[in-house]
Amino acid sequence: MANLKLQNQELTEKLKRSLADYANLEKRIESQRQLFVTLTATAIISKMIDILDDLYLAFDHLKDPGLKIAIDKFATVLVSEGLTEIKAINEPFNAENMECIATASGPENEVIKVNKRGYLLNGHCLRPAQVVVGKKPTTPITNDQITSTPNNTQ
Repeated sequence: MANLKLQNQELTEKLKRSLADYANLEKRIESQRQLFVTLTATAIISKMIDILDDLYLAFDHLKDPGLKIAIDKFATVLVSEGLTEIKAINEPFNAENMECIATASGPENEVIKVNKRGYLLNGHCLRPAQVVVGKKPTTPITNDQITSTPNNTQ
């Protein structure tokens, strides 16, 4: 009788462990499925923003109101999937979501021009904005600003 109780306890413990393992497996599979969906959506949206950029360029040259309507609808679909444009112009330079491709005379560390739009997908940088950042113009050093150092004292 004691042997049967011991076997019953062992089998109960094995059943509990098996059920816990199965629950963990279900959670892991769901997590992996969510990751797959996210990665797939990111890849597709990444390709679509290149098309959106081309449409914006076409509109800049053609100024066609029908094209503008199509661009707005396309952008609305991308926004509904979690895409947002990085607002960069007249903003302080942020290395997390902006790439400085040049500097020019302008307000110090402020974006003065956007060469290529940047985008966030669900709050994460999908593509950094390529920007021109302002810097104070350098002024030539005058003789009054030069101080003597131990090496050029006589």
